[in-house]
Amino acid sequence: MKVKDVAEFMLKELNKKGVLPQVGLADIIKDKFGEEFVFKTTHGTITIDRKVIREFNKLKGDDVCWDKDGCCWEKI
Repeated sequence: MKVKDVAEFMLKELNKKGVLPQVGLADIIKDKFGEEFVFKTTHGTITIDRKVIREFNKLKGDDVCWDKDGCCWEKI
């Protein structure tokens, strides 16, 4: 698997639902694609690796925004 595969999975999920919550997504990515696409924060939580986020941002287009309050990506 490659970083682009993970980013494309995220985009597919976003397009299906119109929203992509970050909560729980790192666990799904870890289970589906492997540990190399997530990392553990200093607080001990698992989050999406920055290289995946960068690739997702390249793919998502201008019709997707980050909702800081909801901790999710949304179609606009």
